[in-house]
Amino acid sequence: MAGQTQHETGPKAGRIRRFAAVALGLVLLTAVTFLAVQQIFGPGPEIATTEEEGGFFDNGDGGEKVDVTGLQVARDAKEHRLLPPISGDGSFYDALLGMETGKGPKTVTVLHLGDSHIAADRITKDIRKKLQAQFGDAGRGLMMPGFPFEYYRADGVSFEKTGVWLASNSLNQDGVYGITGVSVSAASPDAQLTMTADEPFDSAVVSFLAGPGQGKAVIAQGGQRQTVDTQAAERSVLRAEVGAGQSLSISPTGEGKITVLGIATRQDEAGLRYVNLGIPGASVLTTRRWDDRLVAQDLEALSPQLVVLGYGTNEGFQDGLDIEAYRAAYEGLIAKIKQSVPNATLLILGPTDGARLPAYAKFGDAISLRCAPLSSGEITRYDEFLDGKSDALARWFPPPKLGEVREVLKETAEKEGALYLDLEEVMGGPCSIHRWAQADPPLALPDHVHLSDLGSEKIAEAIVDDLMDGYRIYRNTPPPRTGSVGETDGAAPPPEPRL
Repeated sequence: MAGQTQHETGPKAGRIRRFAAVALGLVLLTAVTFLAVQQIFGPGPEIATTEEEGGFFDNGDGGEKVDVTGLQVARDAKEHRLLPPISGDGSFYDALLGMETGKGPKTVTVLHLGDSHIAADRITKDIRKKLQAQFGDAGRGLMMPGFPFEYYRADGVSFEKTGVWLASNSLNQDGVYGITGVSVSAASPDAQLTMTADEPFDSAVVSFLAGPGQGKAVIAQGGQRQTVDTQAAERSVLRAEVGAGQSLSISPTGEGKITVLGIATRQDEAGLRYVNLGIPGASVLTTRRWDDRLVAQDLEALSPQLVVLGYGTNEGFQDGLDIEAYRAAYEGLIAKIKQSVPNATLLILGPTDGARLPAYAKFGDAISLRCAPLSSGEITRYDEFLDGKSDALARWFPPPKLGEVREVLKETAEKEGALYLDLEEVMGGPCSIHRWAQADPPLALPDHVHLSDLGSEKIAEAIVDDLMDGYRIYRNTPPPRTGSVGETDGAAPPPEPRL
């Protein structure tokens, strides 16, 4: 009846009451357990904690707002900003000013070394286009020879190959490498490597390994054929120049193996060249496989006014990384660069944000899991939690070494007098990669390491904006010494780069 409750009686009613009690107890236990887990491991209100606690990135009402659709860089956060050297020493800003005023070099070259973020010429392609739109296009500059590894791309250029070519990569193979860190070799005259540019070039240079055991190569360009003998008593880089055209091909004559280290195209116009040389999976430790003599010859030929070092992501994902050995390797690379091009400006990039999800926590919709930095307690018990497949780490989080790598890079930049740009801070801080991956359209890939094309463009915008902010400061600041190309007293320009 309406408004009345009927009660069962007898053994059956007793069983129902006992079953209901057990069910209710299970529900309450589950709820209490859920609330406890959420209290310990759940996101809760994301409150910024002290640096020692390594807590959550604060994006609450009082925290930094990051618009991932437009890359709203926190201009008040000075930690990531470039601080330009104010000097008339032929460095990057000095060379740009000299080129603009006609009192310096006709060509300014940037060399960008790094890992997979630039291996396919994504971030660097956008930087190149922006800088060349402002300062002029002096050509593509040095590139890796075609097909040194899977997914290699060079914007504005395509490669084709026939026959048997052996690719060698300094990431995981011993070999003889210059600044490109790769090489391709062939011995049969049936082998041919062809480079075709989207636009005609005024000249091109092919870099060969010369030394004992090397043979002869033929460079065909248009109707011209040039034979190059790479046999030599000592190991070195042999550069062969060809004239204007839109394509060239390289083949062995059959008189021994030839090894191609790089190909460059140039325009005879005043402007900028942006050379990107990245290897997927590379770290600064990869450069220890490079031949010091060949690297020095390459650097002297390139004569870059700015050298950008874009390592750090792969190192940060190595849980067993020896930080002090890493610091020593990084300083060793800088020492080699300074020895060959002492006036070049150095820009060290702090790696983009990245996050890891343990394999045991992965499922079809893993991108929906939360992301939070490791707490100090989680860092202390990190190996224990991972080995035990703990729920405490069943989420996305920046690897523990990534922050340590970033600190090493900041300290090294300060010690070496280099510019420093923290790309994690540009993105919005720890776990920003998670928001970038969830953005619509995505700015990062689901792996929480690599950026999408749009995300790469946003990072390129930030790098160029900061570089140009520094250049404006430099251009509007009187140089501290006489004889600078930034003055108007007719000072002699620095020498022209050779590549």
